[in-house]
Amino acid sequence: MHEMLLQHQQELGDGYLAEYADNLGLDVTQFLRDIAQKVYVDRINQDIASGVDSGVVSTPALFINGVRYVDALEFEPLLVAIAEAFHG
Repeated sequence: MHEMLLQHQQELGDGYLAEYADNLGLDVTQFLRDIAQKVYVDRINQDIASGVDSGVVSTPALFINGVRYVDALEFEPLLVAIAEAFHG
């Protein structure tokens, strides 16, 4: 589901969410019930606060060994950053 939400960040109304849930084979009735009852609101707010505390300002955000990676999300620079993080 997270991949679908990232792909459709501008389309997150309940109707869209129900469609995504159905496309993923989820129990749409239970899914909509959980949304209406705000079952996961506390967890979502905790995740948002954790991201803000970690310096996340947009998605996707990437961390390597606990350090936020802010350079290009391209293969070569990312590979170099990973190698440097593990080999100093």
